Amino acid sequence: MSKHAQKSICKALSLLIIAALIFMSFAACSPSDSKPASTSTLNGISLGDFSIVYADESYGYNERAAQYIQSEIASRTGLNLAVLKDSDATSGTYEIVVGDTSRDISSRLEPVADSVQFNILAEDTQIAMEGEYFVIAAAAYYFVNTYIPENNHNAEIPKEVTTHEPIVESPDNYILMIGDGMGPNQTLLFEAMTNNREFGHGEDTFFGYYLPYSGFHRTGSLTGVTDSAAGGTALACGIKTINYYVGQDKDHNPVQSITELAGSLGMATAVMSTEANTGATPAAFSAHADDRELSSDIIPSQAQLKQTYGTIIECGYDYYNTNGVKNICKKVTNTLNTLSEDSDGFFMMYEEAHTDKHSHTNDIAKAYDAMIRFNRVIAVVMEYAFYHPNTLVIITADHETGGLTEQDGSFVYTSEEHTGVDVPVFAYGVGGELFHGKTIENVQIPMTLASFMGVNDFGDQTTFKPLAE
Repeated sequence: MSKHAQKSICKALSLLIIAALIFMSFAACSPSDSKPASTSTLNGISLGDFSIVYADESYGYNERAAQYIQSEIASRTGLNLAVLKDSDATSGTYEIVVGDTSRDISSRLEPVADSVQFNILAEDTQIAMEGEYFVIAAAAYYFVNTYIPENNHNAEIPKEVTTHEPIVESPDNYILMIGDGMGPNQTLLFEAMTNNREFGHGEDTFFGYYLPYSGFHRTGSLTGVTDSAAGGTALACGIKTINYYVGQDKDHNPVQSITELAGSLGMATAVMSTEANTGATPAAFSAHADDRELSSDIIPSQAQLKQTYGTIIECGYDYYNTNGVKNICKKVTNTLNTLSEDSDGFFMMYEEAHTDKHSHTNDIAKAYDAMIRFNRVIAVVMEYAFYHPNTLVIITADHETGGLTEQDGSFVYTSEEHTGVDVPVFAYGVGGELFHGKTIENVQIPMTLASFMGVNDFGDQTTFKPLAE
């Protein structure tokens, strides 16, 4: 064979090989073969035959739950189920029903009121779940991770109403929420403000009572009745100090805050408040100063925290405009999403400052409005916690303001100052049970959070210790 013929044959073979490789590449990228075929079933029905129908409501909990279920099913099985609003969807053959819809199955399924529990029910062609407000997120997470944990999974869902608890895991994320001036009676304003008012979302029940664990803590400082600086420092640094001191002990020595501790452990951190960033509580979690009024010391201290640990400090929200509360909730959601990007977990403090301010002036209506705003943010945080079960949430106060007291069936203020009343602690997540049914010292809250982070010598432990089983 001539060299020319040999070259021609080699060239032809090379072209065939290249063509075969190109064909194989296209075949590998073919949509029909990009995801494995799913054989997953729910009660013997192919998962791919279902659509997802969610109940209409103003704050989007059901819609987000439905979208979460759709996204997780797509990720785990390759199936892309349709998501439809109840009012827009004709009754389908097979449906996963989220929330209180017009479907018949919803009439046989009630949410568990004032609780993080939720209900699930299956019938011949429908599967439904219901939970109060943000609790539907816990139902969605439970449904997917219990009944569709992986592809090609065959699940049997009981055909009678079953009540479930949210899935929880050991915490990597810690969220401390502080209602400034929020004593036990401020949390009862939701029940008291019933003057023929048509309640909207988050206006008739304080969401802290949904959490499974509750107790109280003592608020006194080394001065006596605490101010927000000493109260904030106790909750941030695990020490009792003198009123007006920020992030310092009684001898003016700077003390490590839980924010700084978390940052030193590689965790993401954030300090958020409806007060200005130089306000006593946010300053206690982000700065060290001889006096709460010394903005000239607080601001550089906060700048150093940002530079060292990248701490997000977002404070002083404008809530007086029409969309103020929605804007606050959106900022909290965005911050949580940013913090979630850190694989080492995070610590976040959020404060509602104006319950205190309006209690100082004995303006009960405005104090109630501040509590409503706090309630809405609690809902945002709890929804996040249900979708991220490695999250521990603590809701408490730095002190009570105004001596709010029930008299003749109504709540009235008896003071314009702070009082020494024990304030409530509400908890959700693994470790939250340590706070249940107890009256503790305020310093034990950050001490206990630090112990969960693996640090057992945080704060001044000469008198008090972290909570333990």
